[in-house]
Amino acid sequence: METYDEIMDNELYVTEAKVGRPAPLFEMEAVMPEGHGLDRFGTVDMGEYIEEGKWIILYFYPLDFTFVCPTEIRRFNELYKEFKEKGAELIAVSTDSAHSHLAWQTHDLGRLDHPHASDNNHVVSEAYGVYDEDKGVAWRGTFIIAPNGILKHASINHGEGGRNVDEVLRTLEVFQNEAEGKLVPCGWNPGNEFLSTDSE
Repeated sequence: METYDEIMDNELYVTEAKVGRPAPLFEMEAVMPEGHGLDRFGTVDMGEYIEEGKWIILYFYPLDFTFVCPTEIRRFNELYKEFKEKGAELIAVSTDSAHSHLAWQTHDLGRLDHPHASDNNHVVSEAYGVYDEDKGVAWRGTFIIAPNGILKHASINHGEGGRNVDEVLRTLEVFQNEAEGKLVPCGWNPGNEFLSTDSE
């Protein structure tokens, strides 16, 4: 097994997605929430969401027809109304084709209320630093993009460890409050107090 130093000597990972900088924005083929059958194929445009003043939750997962992935995707879908009420749009992404997504939704996963995008050419997952060339999959990356196009949050889980979708919703609220000029302390939850700059 390679040591950390050997890995760093042999491989250089460069990602275009950097927290605090403008996020890479893409159009992707997707299975859309509306329509029936093949009519559900369409395009999701991240740039349009930004123009509309939306927050974007871009979340990658490894593969369709697997075991951990549907637990995450279904939870995102369950909370979609709450994300939408907060002015955010969800985009699910894997390297599978849109045809695979539609088959999975139809036969197992269930219909999604948000776009289910295909990064079949790996351009988007490479730009966000989640693409595994050896396996040909995108790892569980979660990215929160503000309405001004700035990447506010990035997290990536390697392997089969699932993410906490409720925490993604909480983190979105943290940055929305920050955008309003509030000082959000460690461990903050909705309903908690914010920090004050008063000297009292």
